[in-house]
Amino acid sequence: MSERTTTVREVASVDNDLVPAPWKTLFTNEEWLTHRIIVLTSYGGLAIAIVAHILVYAWNPWLP
Repeated sequence: MSERTTTVREVASVDNDLVPAPWKTLFTNEEWLTHRIIVLTSYGGLAIAIVAHILVYAWNPWLP
C-alpha cells in the first residue's frame, strides 16, 4: 500500500485594520504605511522649507 500525503496550506487573512474606512478598497496595511511615511516626510520637508525661507528673509529681505 502506498501512502498518500496531502499538505494543507494555510492562508492568513489580514484585515485592513490600519486603513481608514473610506480607503480600505484602495490600500492594504503595507501600502497604507508606505503612503503615511511619504506624506509625513513631505509635510516635514515643507515645514523645514518654510522655516528656512522665514529665516533667510529675516536675515536678508528680498522684497522691497
